[in-house]
Amino acid sequence: MQHLTAKTLFTLFMILALGVGGCVHTTNSSTDAAAPETTAPAADDQYSREIAKLNQVVAKKSRSSAAKEAHLKLARLYSDHNNQHRNYQKALVHLQTYIRLDKSKADEETLNWLAFLKEIDRLSKEVNKQNAQISKMQKKLAQTKKEKSALTRTNHKLRREEISLRDKTRKLEESNLKLQKTIEMLKNLDQRLEEKRRNFNSKK
Repeated sequence: MQHLTAKTLFTLFMILALGVGGCVHTTNSSTDAAAPETTAPAADDQYSREIAKLNQVVAKKSRSSAAKEAHLKLARLYSDHNNQHRNYQKALVHLQTYIRLDKSKADEETLNWLAFLKEIDRLSKEVNKQNAQISKMQKKLAQTKKEKSALTRTNHKLRREEISLRDKTRKLEESNLKLQKTIEMLKNLDQRLEEKRRNFNSKK
């Protein structure tokens, strides 16, 4: 857990430092590509329509410059804090595809955005993994309780197992809570960076 915290804090510090410096996502896209950042927050159905339209571009022109820009826009839409159905995993996939299709070297801000999304993805998978372990242990604990009631001769052994399972479950739940808090911190930081980008663009 100490290793996780140190790595997470380093990522937060790196992104925050860039955000305070007034950095914004730099792309080779046209004014139209920046539209999702400069326009007023769209309703959920508007996000859905835009995402559906961009997915059609990606499907029809998988390696064209239009598809490359569509992947970048999709990454922005899926990670936009105004989108009530944000999906950081999909944002990561589209940003990785954009970087792979972009012939020029990705700028530092884009690479930091990529690292940020990777960290959210990794922590989300860890939370899901621990939730599965918690569920498995809770089922085993329930079964242990039934056996405890039926098998009085092994009561002492089952009690020790019950205590051990409770302790393991508690530790996992605590770890899971810390991971969820870390994800929320990263999401809040993403929102702050999004607001800084909007303010920066509005002053141009």
